[in-house]
Amino acid sequence: MRIRSKFLVLLLAMVIIPLVALGLYAWRQTGLLGRELAQAAALALERNASKELAQTVDMISESCADTLDLLETSLSLTAREAVQLLSAPSGALPSGPIILAGEYDNPAFMPELLTDLPGTDIRATYDGLAFHLAPGLDRQAALPQMQALSGILPFYKTLFARHKNLILFGYVGLASGLHCAYPGHGGYPPDYDPRQRPWYQHAAASTGITWDIMTDAITRQVMATMALGLRDAGGRLLGVAGCDIPMGAIFPQSDLSGAWTDDMRAMIVSPRHNATNGQPELAVVACRDYAQHNLDWTAPVALERLESPDTAALGEVRDELAAGRTGVRRLSYRGQDTLLAFAPIGSKGLAVVLAAPRDVVVADARKAENRVLAAVSRMLGHIGWFVAAAVVVVAAISLPASRSVTRPVMELAAAARKLASGDFSTRVTPCGQDEIGELARSFNDMAPQLLERVKLKNDMALAMEVQQNLLPGRPPSVDGLDVAALSLYCDETGGDYFDFLEFSQDDAAHADVVVGDVTGHGVSAALFMATGRALLRGRALDRPGPAALLTEVNDLLCQDTHMTGRFITLFFLRLDLAAKEILWCRAGHDPGLLYDPAGDSFEQLMGPGIPLGAMADWEYAEQRRGWFTPGQVLVLYTDGIHEARDGGAGDGMYGKERMEAIIRREAAKPASAIVNALVADLREFKAGAHLEDDVTLVVIKATA
Repeated sequence: MRIRSKFLVLLLAMVIIPLVALGLYAWRQTGLLGRELAQAAALALERNASKELAQTVDMISESCADTLDLLETSLSLTAREAVQLLSAPSGALPSGPIILAGEYDNPAFMPELLTDLPGTDIRATYDGLAFHLAPGLDRQAALPQMQALSGILPFYKTLFARHKNLILFGYVGLASGLHCAYPGHGGYPPDYDPRQRPWYQHAAASTGITWDIMTDAITRQVMATMALGLRDAGGRLLGVAGCDIPMGAIFPQSDLSGAWTDDMRAMIVSPRHNATNGQPELAVVACRDYAQHNLDWTAPVALERLESPDTAALGEVRDELAAGRTGVRRLSYRGQDTLLAFAPIGSKGLAVVLAAPRDVVVADARKAENRVLAAVSRMLGHIGWFVAAAVVVVAAISLPASRSVTRPVMELAAAARKLASGDFSTRVTPCGQDEIGELARSFNDMAPQLLERVKLKNDMALAMEVQQNLLPGRPPSVDGLDVAALSLYCDETGGDYFDFLEFSQDDAAHADVVVGDVTGHGVSAALFMATGRALLRGRALDRPGPAALLTEVNDLLCQDTHMTGRFITLFFLRLDLAAKEILWCRAGHDPGLLYDPAGDSFEQLMGPGIPLGAMADWEYAEQRRGWFTPGQVLVLYTDGIHEARDGGAGDGMYGKERMEAIIRREAAKPASAIVNALVADLREFKAGAHLEDDVTLVVIKATA
């Protein structure tokens, strides 16, 4: 019986696999369905919430715009009233009672006139003003101005009767240091001077209404302060009119943000540029969190900035507000996944922002998902118990039956371990005609074949070692020259070749450098390269010129390569140390590349010539030029570098232009560094891909 029939008998006896598969499929699909339903519900809730948030923030922004318009109008009327009173001739207008702020601090002051200001621990009267004299200003000097400003009391009574819920204090600070406030109250610090307050200084320097966030000196609460300079007909600054607005008063009583969740945050932001780095940002100029006590009323209030690690989404919010558009964005805010709704406040340069945690918005969907997953987990538990029982039954049936399969497999495993340890004589006895028997016969056939491959691998390793020993162990030492060379083979052995022939002769007058490339690569190319090397070194003992040497070697090679299609391209360079001259001869090889950093120019060492072994009786010709100048770099190479293919998605070649760029960049470094830089750049270009051809580089650099 074949092995698949044996397993079929076992599978028919077992029900565990289909049972587990069915249970896992049901568990997985039910879980996926629950998650998909929850995600769909969450997205629907998020879309609906986004629409409602957009409507809410639009309504709040419109209400805030109306509130700010009302406050600006009230402040403008206050300023006009104050200028009229201050500009009128003395006694021309009726005046009211003059009460200094310190009198309100007297416990004997009429308590029946005082009332608690909402949201504060200050008692004040809506029936009178409070005048405070800055340090250095005496009552007699300030009396005319106090008499003039006392006439503003009816105006303030009318204003506060209608808008007491918007404005906590209204006041006028004069250039003399006199401060007039309504409703009348005490509690001023002894060193209080309105001219030193930011609201006064900013309004005095501006022609319009200014907006400041600061700590009130009386209540010690953070307030929004609006101020407007008082100027007479000639433009002279008389003082500044201002009003303090509680943070909660800026938002409308119908603010629906609290109807969503207590975690929702409503803010008014101002687009501006960071004073430190100049980057655009959104500064929070108003929010209910600012309505807090601060003991140091002289310290500036550190405004919060609307920040998020989702810089792209926050940038979209800034761009939308700059374009005057309302929107909703999802981003991370204060460490929470948040829906951020925003809308500009008219043309005020401000915007309303509502931040609602997304977890609160999609809480119902999360609860539904958790219920589904809990049900799925219970179902999985039931399946697990059923599967456990089936495992016990199946194990009792399958264990005896499995021995007929596992015994020959274990024998094969033991034989494989012997084979891995080097015993290639190991064999197994095939049992039966099933797949295991066929595997045993294949194992017996594999052992001798594996032995042959191991022998071949050892032979290749020996060939690679021999070829590496044929290459020079170190570059020649020539005064005034720095020489480095390297060969990289795409297989264990290759057909590229370089040599320094002065090692084989006792001649200090010249040094010969050879770079060659045999057609093809691998063992055959390596053998042909060794033949060419032996001929070159053997004939070089007679010290012929480069052309004569290559002509003689070519004739000898042609005797062996006739009709084989094998040949060697070669560049023979002679450094004539005595005559200070460079001679070279090309046998179909790429020209040498000479770089002169002084002129940032490249010169190719050209010359006629065909590859060695291609045609007998060819006469090679020498070329020559003057000696190197310090800093010049000569690079001899094989085509394996500039014809290398891109290892990435493209199919472009490395190219000589890229070679020149690396040579130019590294020209100031030693020859070995230039070789290493070219190889490193080639490897980067190949992106880990295997070399298609052998690569050889010889770099000669003229030193000082």
